[in-house]
Formats: sequence, C-alpha cells, structure tokens
Amino acid sequence: MKRRILVTDGAGYIGSHTCKYLFHHGFEPICYDNLVHGHRDFVKWGPFEEGDINDSQRLHSVIDKYRPEAVMHFAAYAYVGESMSDPMKYYRNNVYGSMTLLQAMCERDVQKIVFSSTCATYGVPETIPIPVEHAQQPVDPYGRSKLAIERMLRDYTYAYGIRGCCLRYFNAAGSDPECELGEWHEPETHLIPSNLEIVICAG
Repeated sequence: MKRRILVTDGAGYIGSHTCKYLFHHGFEPICYDNLVHGHRDFVKWGPFEEGDINDSQRLHSVIDKYRPEAVMHFAAYAYVGESMSDPMKYYRNNVYGSMTLLQAMCERDVQKIVFSSTCATYGVPETIPIPVEHAQQPVDPYGRSKLAIERMLRDYTYAYGIRGCCLRYFNAAGSDPECELGEWHEPETHLIPSNLEIVICAG
C-alpha cells in the first residue's frame, strides 16, 4: 500500500502540483479542499475529500479513513488587500483553521507537517536577497496570520512533538512540465501571470 499524505487545499495551484509530485514519487496524496478557491478538475492523482480546515469532525473522519503519515498544509486565504479590509476572515481561516488542523493531528497521532508559509512574514526587507534568518516583521494581516501559524508550530513542536517545516514562497508561477496544471486564480493578483497578461494584451 502506498504511503498516504493529507494535502489541504490540494485542489489549489500549489497543492495540486504537490499532489502530482507525490503521486509520481510513490505516495498517495489525499486532497482535502473546500473548493472555495480550488478546482475539482485539478484533482487527478489521488482521492478527493471535500471539507474545511475549520471543521474538526470532518478532519477527524478523513484522517481516520486514510491514516496519513503526514500533512502538507496549503489551505489559506492569500489576498493581501483583502486581508487589510477583512482581517477577521484571515485570522479565522488561516490561524484558527490551522489550529483546528493541528489539534486533529495531535488527537490522531499524525506528527509530521509541511506548512506553506509566505515571504510576507518578512515585511519590508532590510537586505536583498533576503536570508532565511531575516527578521520577520509582516506589514499586513495576511503576513501576520502566517507568522502566527509558524510560531504556533514551534510551540506544538516543543509541547506535543509535532515535527514540521515552513516554506516561505516568493513568486510561485507557471505550469508543470507536462502542462497538465497551471495558474487559475479568480481574480488573478499574482505578479508574474499578471505581468504576462499585460504583455500579451499589449502585443
């Protein structure tokens, strides 16, 4: 039997690429997504379970069903401007949702997690390029919500033995080499595809 990994937001842009990679490297990715921003068409490499990270009962049910050995956590709202106009939405989903997920992991003895953080935790950089140990001083609720989760993970490591790592992306862009997956954001706010769209329209 293949080793199973629970992938939250597995129907999203980065999550779906991750599911494909896991599948082709001997794992069975379990896509867990509420489809608010994800796309059902992106789920091609493992089972799909619709659910929200704030729903502890649903999380328990899915973990009990598949018994994953680890979690890859990509589920978060990620629009900086929206986070400033509606910070409650971001703290409820990103922070509280992550806490609910971690609680379910602890209660079901799943001890490994890869967390999708963001370069926004650094805030205004003091040096370029930004080293990983650069001070984290986020300037918006989105970045602050991600930093709160990073710190929560550190506390869960010391208290409950959760082992994890945080990935701080800058600009993830493009499709997979086989062009089976690509960017599909509504609205599109990411720098690289937005610039490409401008160039194509201008040409």
